[in-house]
Amino acid sequence: MHALRTSQLPIAAPRIHCVLLALLIAAFLFRVCAQAIQAWRPVAWLPPFESWHSATLPYSLLLGSQLAILAAQLWVLVAMLRGRHCPRKWLGVTLLVLGAAYFTFMLFRLVGGLTFLRHLPWFQAVLPTVFHLVLAAFLLVLADFHLRFQARTRVT
Repeated sequence: MHALRTSQLPIAAPRIHCVLLALLIAAFLFRVCAQAIQAWRPVAWLPPFESWHSATLPYSLLLGSQLAILAAQLWVLVAMLRGRHCPRKWLGVTLLVLGAAYFTFMLFRLVGGLTFLRHLPWFQAVLPTVFHLVLAAFLLVLADFHLRFQARTRVT
């Protein structure tokens, strides 16, 4: 069985991807923690719980899915930092298509909610939409890593 090695990658190039992914994870972690704080021990300096929650899912289900997303994001980041996340073209293309569609739809939701669709509650949820953009950006940065460096790996 052949394994892909990332030994051909320049050290500084993937580092920027790791930094960007870590910042996006931190932003999403802030969102998860801020909403949890407002759910269980509200504070005046954060927006109210309702601002964080579009009520599409019950909060317990939303929190569970957010924690699963964070776990997956951290798994990817740790694998990249250890040099064990091998770039693959097919995965990069898949992530690019999904990330671009996700980002585009959430950008439409944000703009529509601030303008011509503001009468619809789901479109009014600005904070959840902004953090969906953060998740979409994570997919796009990861796609860039796979597409930029897939040609520089070798089969051993």
